[in-house]
Amino acid sequence: MKKIVNLMTGDRSVFEKTYAKLYGKQDCSGRIQSMKSGLLKKYGCLSIVMFVAIALFAIYESRGQTSRIHMGNEREISIYRPPVGENALRIPMTLEAAMQDDEKVVRNIVILVRPQEAEMDIEIAIEEADEQEAFFCIEEEINRLVNAINNSDYDEKVVLPAELAGGVSLAWQESHHSALPMLLILFPVIGIAIYQSRYAKLKAIEKEARESIIRELPEFINKLVLLLGAGLVLTSAFDRILENDVDKGKEEKSYFYLQLSQIGRSMRETNDSMIGGFKEFAGRSGVRELTRAANIIADNASKGAELAEKLQGESELLWLTKKKLAEEKGKLAETKMTFPLMILLLVLIMITIAPALLEM
Repeated sequence: MKKIVNLMTGDRSVFEKTYAKLYGKQDCSGRIQSMKSGLLKKYGCLSIVMFVAIALFAIYESRGQTSRIHMGNEREISIYRPPVGENALRIPMTLEAAMQDDEKVVRNIVILVRPQEAEMDIEIAIEEADEQEAFFCIEEEINRLVNAINNSDYDEKVVLPAELAGGVSLAWQESHHSALPMLLILFPVIGIAIYQSRYAKLKAIEKEARESIIRELPEFINKLVLLLGAGLVLTSAFDRILENDVDKGKEEKSYFYLQLSQIGRSMRETNDSMIGGFKEFAGRSGVRELTRAANIIADNASKGAELAEKLQGESELLWLTKKKLAEEKGKLAETKMTFPLMILLLVLIMITIAPALLEM
């Protein structure tokens, strides 16, 4: 059972590797369990909705079939009228008219069964016709028969005739357009979609973390350059940046500054190296720009002015990269707006030509 649950909600080892890559040694078992529990809830809700929907459709269709159509002797089919005051029944049916020369006419029709209101008598007869006109007369007679049934409101039931004049045999069959097969296809498709998206949230978190690094790194490097130029040593400049950004609440909103805060906490609590923590973070992230900045800091940490100069060049490059990414996102947004604009254009065209179409 555990293997099935693990398969449906995603392999735990995949979650653990991704979270270890994002957050290092931080315990993320609670987040993983919450994510897997959310997927299980989706499967559970889907199963409940599926069984309830199938049961309701089965009950509705079984009641409809037993209460509307009644088979009698000699192929007689009767439909009881609804009580006075209720809405008319609309029953889709297939009518097959078979002539003596094996010619057949098949029509899909809708029988309208009105509530009983008054005593009326409508006679239906087919006129004699030549053999060349027989097919067309059958079509006309079927139309006349259906119209007479749909417009009648006498007797407590509607009797569908088994044959017409001239030896034309009629076979009536109710057309069942059940939504049950669609449900049986729809729910497994939704289940497969949930299964395919079991890592979607994880990938979204990973993508957001990468974007946070690319978005916040240029500003961080720029601040570091300014503080180093003001005479602070590397660790002091790093602490000053963290203090300022924690006061602004960036630690709670930004993945990048959350990781920097963890590096600063390790420096204070366990006396870890700032450079070592920063390089470890860069290695976990896999972001090329962060790795390059970490290598520059590690190679020139003791060189003071030279470090600030090299970080200044790196900062300019990072701002160019950030600008390029912003332009790409802008172009992507324009592409996504194309489809809504097409729909709006079609609506405007329809509104413009609708009066002309109505007058035709």
